[in-house]
Amino acid sequence: MISPKRSGLTALVVAALLASTSTAQAGLTTPACLAKKLKAWGDLRKCQATENGKALQSESADPMKCQTKFNDALAKLNTQATAAAIKCRYRVNGDGTATDYDTGLQWEQKTADGSVHGMNYGYTWNTAYGGTTPNGTAFTAFLGTLNNGTSGDGTATSGCFAGHCDWRLPAIEELAGIRDLSAPGCSTFSPCIDQSVFGPTVFSNAPDGHPSDPYWSATTDSGNPASVWYVDFSNGGVVADGKDDDGRFARGVRSGL
Repeated sequence: MISPKRSGLTALVVAALLASTSTAQAGLTTPACLAKKLKAWGDLRKCQATENGKALQSESADPMKCQTKFNDALAKLNTQATAAAIKCRYRVNGDGTATDYDTGLQWEQKTADGSVHGMNYGYTWNTAYGGTTPNGTAFTAFLGTLNNGTSGDGTATSGCFAGHCDWRLPAIEELAGIRDLSAPGCSTFSPCIDQSVFGPTVFSNAPDGHPSDPYWSATTDSGNPASVWYVDFSNGGVVADGKDDDGRFARGVRSGL
């Protein structure tokens, strides 16, 4: 039988622990949370390098444990961020890009100007009817501009967008991963994406609700080599259609963490 005195002491300890946890969560800020995620990425890379080094020496290695530990760390931080009512996923970098601290991807922000980043510029994926190769303006004009660096000495490249020359079209799961179906006005009067992070995004308000000018991905439809997957941020739809369609949009991405 637990004495009333001991029971009361236990209750006080539990209350103190709950209060300290609540205080810690309440004191969590977006910069602090993102910094913790960045550290988790560093720990992941270090762990992977150690395990891969073991494998190179024919020693027992377990690289999957690194990913599991990383996933657990991110899940814990996301839970704390939710409890603290703060955002803890994206950082706007101030150079026309935003970084996703959950996936490690760095995204090009769209703009409302006349540059290559302009939200209203459409691009092609392929140049021929029924064609399958990635030779359209999404690759030649869009990515060609982002990755168009120069070098004066043959040892260092400069002039690429945001200092990086490895921009590409996203895989369909990457592109679909930045949809925000909870965004205010999603599919009714505003696109299903966080425009404060990714910049202005075209929204179709056609009366028939037909998808309009979605964003290309780099992923071919496995059932039809002449089709590619895309995301329509007007309604969050993920659809496969012809690579020869004209005028769809492009959003650059690269591995950033």
